[in-house]
Amino acid sequence: MSWASMRDRMNRKNMRALNDGPACYQGASGSPQDVPEVMIDFNIARSGPEGVFLTEQTGITYRKDVLCSVARGGIFIYDGRRFVVEEEIADDGMFVTVACMEQRR
Repeated sequence: MSWASMRDRMNRKNMRALNDGPACYQGASGSPQDVPEVMIDFNIARSGPEGVFLTEQTGITYRKDVLCSVARGGIFIYDGRRFVVEEEIADDGMFVTVACMEQRR
C-alpha cells in the first residue's frame, strides 16, 4: 500500500467521522455549488499579537478536490444558516479552512 493511498484512506475516515453534513457555496458568479461534506467549528480561536483569543468567527473546512477555491464575500449555506467568507486560514493541500461570519437576519 502506497503512502498516498494510506493518506487518502485516513482523510476519508476523518471526514466521515468529523463532518457535520452537506453545505452549499455561492460565490460572486452566483451559481451555487454543492459541498457534500463540511466540518463546522463555531467561535474559532485565532492568534494575535497578545496571544490566542476566541472569536465570533465560524471555521468551515471542506475537501479541496470538491471545491477548488472560495473568495472573500462568498457564502456558505449550512443548515439554513448563511456564513460569509472573510478569509482562508488553512490549506494543507487536501483540506481548506475558511473563517466566516454568520449573516444575521
